[in-house]
Amino acid sequence: MRSRSVYLFFYLSVTLSAFTLEEAVDRTLKTHPTAQIASLQYESAVEASKIAHSAFFPRVDANVAYYPTRTYVMPASGLFSTKQNDGFHADVTGTYSVWDFGRSRDKNAAALKLQEGAGFTQKMTQAELTQQVWLQYYGVAYTALLVETADASVRFYEEQFKQAHALYLNGLKTQADELRFKASLMEAHDRAASVRSDYDKASLALGLLIGSDTLTRVEKEDLDARTLIVDSRTFDLDTLRKELGANNPRLKSLRASVEAAKSLSDAAQHEQYGNVILAGSYGYDNSLSSYSSYQVGVLGTIPLYDGGKLSSEGQKSRIAYTIAQKEFESSERALWQELYEAYSDLRRANETMSAKASVIDATAQTLHLIQGRYAQGLASYVDVLESQSALDTARAGLAQAKYQKIRAYAQMQKLLHQGCNNDVCK
Repeated sequence: MRSRSVYLFFYLSVTLSAFTLEEAVDRTLKTHPTAQIASLQYESAVEASKIAHSAFFPRVDANVAYYPTRTYVMPASGLFSTKQNDGFHADVTGTYSVWDFGRSRDKNAAALKLQEGAGFTQKMTQAELTQQVWLQYYGVAYTALLVETADASVRFYEEQFKQAHALYLNGLKTQADELRFKASLMEAHDRAASVRSDYDKASLALGLLIGSDTLTRVEKEDLDARTLIVDSRTFDLDTLRKELGANNPRLKSLRASVEAAKSLSDAAQHEQYGNVILAGSYGYDNSLSSYSSYQVGVLGTIPLYDGGKLSSEGQKSRIAYTIAQKEFESSERALWQELYEAYSDLRRANETMSAKASVIDATAQTLHLIQGRYAQGLASYVDVLESQSALDTARAGLAQAKYQKIRAYAQMQKLLHQGCNNDVCK
């Protein structure tokens, strides 16, 4: 009795929280740690681009030094003498890169592309989370359909067991009929308990995804309603692949990474030319005497020998650029395969659903006839069990086909980025 009470309390908790799909998506995008990480990564990329852009501005530093004791060398009558004294120095120094052969420009361009790529990565994360919500949300509805099928099976076997028991008492059936239907009833109860457990697990997973502390309820009718409105129109494959390249945020992010790698490669090639810097400073010294000093000049540097560092860095940047290109090509092929498979599954789903519905109608009629024949002694309990098993399988198959249609549609939405408008995924 205690275990039943605990189970009842746990089961009732499933009904405490219910959300629409739109509310679930909105809550997930606002509260899920993955979405927050993607947002922070984008903010980090913005700051990195600001750092790269700072190279176009002068740099001003203030320097202060105090020496409790310091040796000063002074010429006197052709001779040098030394004296120990404390010393204080302060200056303001400004430097400005006049020309670095485009390195700052290339690095800034690379940072902007990486920032753009981080924005696309954030959108990709939103699209992936939206897909997860779709799958988990309708996964709960799918298991609710399985619960309904399991409950119907329990009710059927209860009726058959009662009928077989009555027929056995009247001498019309053997005890084997009664016992076999009793065994089937126990198995049906076990399956029902199993699918209810799956429903609770799926509900909890959805609740955790959207940041809810309670199990989340989704009605089975939600799955039926969505399968009726899901778009399964026919696409031209060439057009579909072009839409993938134009809309997929992962490909956009990788394309930005390729352009960033190209800019960094260009910057690395220009390192060997050195740079020209404008420098100036104004300082104050107080040691043996007090005086102010200032200087303005132009400094030019050209690296002559660095042990092969610059050439290796240049080669490394070229390799990174090539790798970025190949990663884009590889990802485009893999994503196109995913999109084609999802599109094929979506087109196939309606045919499967229609076929399963026909099987259910035919099997239900067959079961009705078999039940009548069994009551008249013209069919065995094996015929009844086989017909009911076929009906249960067909019902579960229809529920699975509906869920597979939602899965394929959600996959296409993610890949084509069609579930997001104005940077908000729905």
